[in-house]
Amino acid sequence: MRRVPALFIALAALAGCGGSGASYPDRATATGPIGTGADGVWVFQPAGKPKNVVVFFHGQGGPQEATPVNHRPWIDHLVKRGSLVIYPRYELSYEPDPIPFVVKGVKAAMERVGTKGLPVLAIGYSRGGGLVVEYGAFAKQKGLPVPNAIMAVFPAGQGDERRIIPLKGIDPRTAILLQIGEDDTVVDGGGARFLLSRLKAVGFPANRVQLDVVRSQQGLQSNHFAPLQTTPAAQAEFWGVADRMLNDLD
Repeated sequence: MRRVPALFIALAALAGCGGSGASYPDRATATGPIGTGADGVWVFQPAGKPKNVVVFFHGQGGPQEATPVNHRPWIDHLVKRGSLVIYPRYELSYEPDPIPFVVKGVKAAMERVGTKGLPVLAIGYSRGGGLVVEYGAFAKQKGLPVPNAIMAVFPAGQGDERRIIPLKGIDPRTAILLQIGEDDTVVDGGGARFLLSRLKAVGFPANRVQLDVVRSQQGLQSNHFAPLQTTPAAQAEFWGVADRMLNDLD
């Protein structure tokens, strides 16, 4: 099991921050996994009071993708700009019904850090891109941080692969961005199209949904793994877009 690098403080130190958010670390901290197996969750805190919360959903890619390692550069960037990042594991390698594990993991994170009153951006990649839209539909009902904005990066059409979850629970004021890779042959835009049809089926306002086609360019081949890249072009297409969405919420 891969763990977060030891340059950050351990669980015991995080406990002092408490769910109330009454006190905050004086330097960036990370810990995890909190919990065992698919219930696990990682928590990344900025120095001082966070500006917002980012709930980050990984893709279906085996044991390594079920840890933050592939996304640490982006997560570290978010933390540096003041975001509290929650990264639920929800599976060890593959879990067709991830939602119960998402709920347990995010609630475990909420017991350790204060999220109340903070704006929320939910980001999901690949299968997590389908799951992040579904998260918007069930978060309020489950008592989880409700996203004000959702960013689905090269999404699959659904995250819960045992059933199609109605998306009518998403607040109609939520801003939703669906990104498609020009050269992505894994989901090939099909996931975004299916999500659009699901949103249309529940009457979600079309003017709250944006479709963004990420094109190949110098320093970026927009295949399915482009969001894992850290070149300046990749940062502009993914990190920069998330930054602008967060700026709109702060």
